[in-house]
Amino acid sequence: MSKEISFSQEQLDEAVTNAKTQWETEVLNPIQSERDELLQYKPMELSEDEVKLQTKQQELFSKEVALTLKENGLEKFASIVKVSNEDELKEVVEELTSVVNDYKVEMGYKPTDHKQNDKYSQFEKNKDTKNMIGSKLANLFK
Repeated sequence: MSKEISFSQEQLDEAVTNAKTQWETEVLNPIQSERDELLQYKPMELSEDEVKLQTKQQELFSKEVALTLKENGLEKFASIVKVSNEDELKEVVEELTSVVNDYKVEMGYKPTDHKQNDKYSQFEKNKDTKNMIGSKLANLFK
């Protein structure tokens, strides 16, 4: 009871061609068009000259950073300063300068009761007006 179905070679070729055409229009073409749309966002490969130019620009900017830090007395921070443009560099230099100045103020000389007291200030402290006047007059006649 099995029925044999026979097809000619032409019919098979036509069926394969139809299936291929249908697959191309339904599956392959939309994928290719989507790929073509996405290719516009692919970054273009740089030429050798463009790569050299970018390298030179990076070297120049790193030298500018080093020089700016040196001008502001911040060359010790060169290893930790990582900036990508001039605006960031200005902000970092301002911040570091502020921190360094605050540090200098904190570490600066702060006298604590090392003021020399002359006779006038001693008499003033004791509210001895007679001797205060006397010490001023004594200074006038020296």
